[in-house]
Amino acid sequence: MTDAALVRIGGELRRYREDAGLSGSAVARELGWSQPKVSRVETGRFAASLEEIATLLDYYGAPEEVRAELLATVARREGLAGAWVVRAGGTRRRHGELRAIEQRVTRLRQHQGLMVPGLLQTRRYARGVADALGFADSDAIATRRVARQDAFISEGSARYEVVLDARALMRWPGEPAVMAEQLQHLADVDPERVDLRILPPGGEAAAFAIAGFMIYDFTDDRPSVVMLESLTADTYLSDDVDVSAYASTFERLQKDALNGEASRQYLETTLRNLRGTKG
Repeated sequence: MTDAALVRIGGELRRYREDAGLSGSAVARELGWSQPKVSRVETGRFAASLEEIATLLDYYGAPEEVRAELLATVARREGLAGAWVVRAGGTRRRHGELRAIEQRVTRLRQHQGLMVPGLLQTRRYARGVADALGFADSDAIATRRVARQDAFISEGSARYEVVLDARALMRWPGEPAVMAEQLQHLADVDPERVDLRILPPGGEAAAFAIAGFMIYDFTDDRPSVVMLESLTADTYLSDDVDVSAYASTFERLQKDALNGEASRQYLETTLRNLRGTKG
């Protein structure tokens, strides 16, 4: 990693620490580090490891796309550019709050099979999911979810493309009213900001995805990164072969899915059926 890259990463970490209202000494005490170590990382004078950078990003609640891009930079320095795994961290990282969309991301592609993506969840749905996952701070998680949506979708310029398996609409956290609200929210998504396509049940499939995934496309010459999220750890892939494989799968899933208007109609029909009305 070049000195310039170390300085850039350190500057990002310092910004997130300051945004969180934390002092370097407080961070050092919490993580069991020395204060000079925190300072050297932030000024680019110490090449922190992948796990150390991941720990700091977790603690500061940095958003997923920031985590993906910065960890990719560190992984290349450590010779892990093909694939690497880091612990998922706490709920603060997974539901980190953003004031404004980071300019580093130009496009985000996501396939989700069994749950509504976090960037499209309603507050009640997000709270129900957090409860179902056993997190104690479900109200705070839901609040941060909504704030992140406002930053990424409402204010952001990144293109967001989603292929959502219809199975995700068949189970929900809490009472049916939670899913009814969620379905209406999905049906009302602005197609100018979000390309949402529903993958209907049944029929011949041209593509399969073993698990949900996200593809981050960054600005400048930074390579795209794939993230596979699990309950306790995240896997990142940045090798061109891996990224191309997931991009090809996503494109075929999009072709299998309903188009935007048909997806909206599918959601509205599902909502009517849930409410037990005709039409």
